[in-house]
Amino acid sequence: MALTGIHHAAFISNDMKAQIEFYTQVLGMKLVGIFPMHGVPGASHCFIEAGKDSYVSFVQIKDVNVEPVYGVSHAVDTAHPVAGGAMQHMAFNCDSLEEMMDLRDRLRSNGYAVFGPLEHGMSYSMYFGGPEGMLLEYATTDKCEPVRAEDWVDYDTAAALGMSKEDVDRYVSPAAFEGKGGAVPQPSLDNAVYPTPIPRPMFDALGYLSDEELKEAMRFAAPAA
Repeated sequence: MALTGIHHAAFISNDMKAQIEFYTQVLGMKLVGIFPMHGVPGASHCFIEAGKDSYVSFVQIKDVNVEPVYGVSHAVDTAHPVAGGAMQHMAFNCDSLEEMMDLRDRLRSNGYAVFGPLEHGMSYSMYFGGPEGMLLEYATTDKCEPVRAEDWVDYDTAAALGMSKEDVDRYVSPAAFEGKGGAVPQPSLDNAVYPTPIPRPMFDALGYLSDEELKEAMRFAAPAA
C-alpha cells in the first residue's frame, strides 16, 4: 500500500492562538507553519508537527465564530454519540509506554487531568481534553502484540452493522490496483462523487485543467520572511 499514515488532520478553530498555545506549550509539539489559507479569503492556516511527516492543522476564518453543539458537532465524551462524520476523539501515537508516561507528567504539570493509561490489548491509551472541546488521546503499541485482523476482526460485530462475511473478507484484503501514473481522466460530475473539500465554483473553474495547468493556477509559496 502506498499510504504511509495521516499527513495532517485539519480542524476549524474559533481561537487558533489558544490551540497553538496548548499544542506547543502543554503537549510540546512544534509550530511549523502559520499563513493565509490558500484559496480561502480571510482564512488563516497553521500546521503543528505531531511526528515524522504528521501534523495537526487548524483553520480560523475572519469574523466567523460558529459555536460547537455537543452531541452533534462535538462528542461529550467517548461514551456519547455525535453526528456521523464528526470527530469523536483523536489519538497521538507514542513510541513507548515510558515516553507516554513522561507526556502524562507534562500534562499534569500544566494542570491537565489525565485518565489512564489503560491497556486495550492492541494498545495502551490515556485520555485528556484540549481547547474547544476536543477529546484527545495518547496511544502506544509498545509492549503489545501487533494488531492483526485474525485477532481483532469480529464477524459478529460486523454482522450487527450490516456487513456480511464476504464484505469483511474484502475489507481485510482489498483488491489490488495498478495505477497508470495519473493518466486516468477526471470523471464527469454527472456520475462522479464530488470532491467536497473544494468549493464548487473553484472546482468548476479549475477541476478539469491538466495537472500542469492546475499546478500553475494554484501555485503557493512559503510566505516571505
